[in-house]
Amino acid sequence: MSKDDEVIEWWQGRLKERELMLAFFSKTWNKLGSRIAVMFPERVRDLYYSAGRLAGLEAQREYFKVGKQKPPGDFKGIIEFIKMALGTLIVPFGDVKIAKLYKLWLDEEAIIEIRDNPYAAGMAMDEPSCYFLKGFVEAVLEYLTDYNRLEYEKLEVVEETCMAAGSDHCSFRMKLTYPAKG
Repeated sequence: MSKDDEVIEWWQGRLKERELMLAFFSKTWNKLGSRIAVMFPERVRDLYYSAGRLAGLEAQREYFKVGKQKPPGDFKGIIEFIKMALGTLIVPFGDVKIAKLYKLWLDEEAIIEIRDNPYAAGMAMDEPSCYFLKGFVEAVLEYLTDYNRLEYEKLEVVEETCMAAGSDHCSFRMKLTYPAKG
């Protein structure tokens, strides 16, 4: 094996700080997932999703309590908060951006994309599998829409693309459908 073909393991310290943290996090997350899958093969999705919801509730609760910040009062502000929370707290090694944010007649929709997502790195799945992140996003969106008493008929969070399923990024579509005024 030539020096160029050598695999650089994360603990050898030859990676830049961001790459090192991404590799460490991905490897740790994958090992944890493998152990959970062995112990609870039928519950992996539910366990990750529930953990993500708990993290979402705790993150926003502490952010507003400790930071004495006022929670955002509209859909756009909520999406910007979710992006900030993901980029700062949950996926600080990834590249988190709001890819789309728009309002239709009775709907508001947003798409958040995450590149270099350590939760999906190194995994190969048949379908999107970032259950933890989906739970996080859904919990924050639900809590803040309820906090602001936004009346909606339907709230939906869907992971549309996933690095673990072969995409170059993970994307989450969030949609609020408002009741028709009559």
